[in-house]
Amino acid sequence: MEKITDHALANLISNRITELIDLTELPLEGIANFTGISYSTLRSVYRKSRSLSLDTFARLCTPFSIQLTDFFNPQRKLSVAAKDLSELIAFKSAFFQKLEQQQPLHKAISRSEGTNTENRQQREFILQLIQTSGYFSTARTIDQMVVDFEQVYHIKFSPDRLSALLKKYIGLELLEKKVVPKTERKPGDPRRPYFYYRNEKLDL
Repeated sequence: MEKITDHALANLISNRITELIDLTELPLEGIANFTGISYSTLRSVYRKSRSLSLDTFARLCTPFSIQLTDFFNPQRKLSVAAKDLSELIAFKSAFFQKLEQQQPLHKAISRSEGTNTENRQQREFILQLIQTSGYFSTARTIDQMVVDFEQVYHIKFSPDRLSALLKKYIGLELLEKKVVPKTERKPGDPRRPYFYYRNEKLDL
């Protein structure tokens, strides 16, 4: 693999991987496992620091029934018939079941335990998520995390509280952040949203 020099192409490829994550509802680690591509390789491509061979791009597209010409055509919107791909359905079931077994983080935080206890449990939850799961291997926004944590882990965070917690872990170099491109922001949103993701140095 070589360093990417065509920034437009790098952005397109990174955006395509984001589309696959959204369409399949799999994290980056899941996409890598399903396609048989090294997670570290796919992560580097997603972060626009590496390129792939044409054969590897084919390995990324074929399991989702995506044509290479569509993948590299910025005018085409990708689509994945996730409900019709039996191998993908079976993989997702096994992948998330394994993730559940490895990460028993679903204990709801009881507000009756007091503010100090709640704050401590929130900090511990985020730290466990960073250190022992692949959640932050995929870049996430605050809004995405608020929804995920409530739906999957049954833990409620306010956007401000979550932002403050993540700031701490960025200071500890456990997480990194980058500004969400204007093209990916909600129309009319005056805020300057960020993507948060695991510091890749932790994986060395």
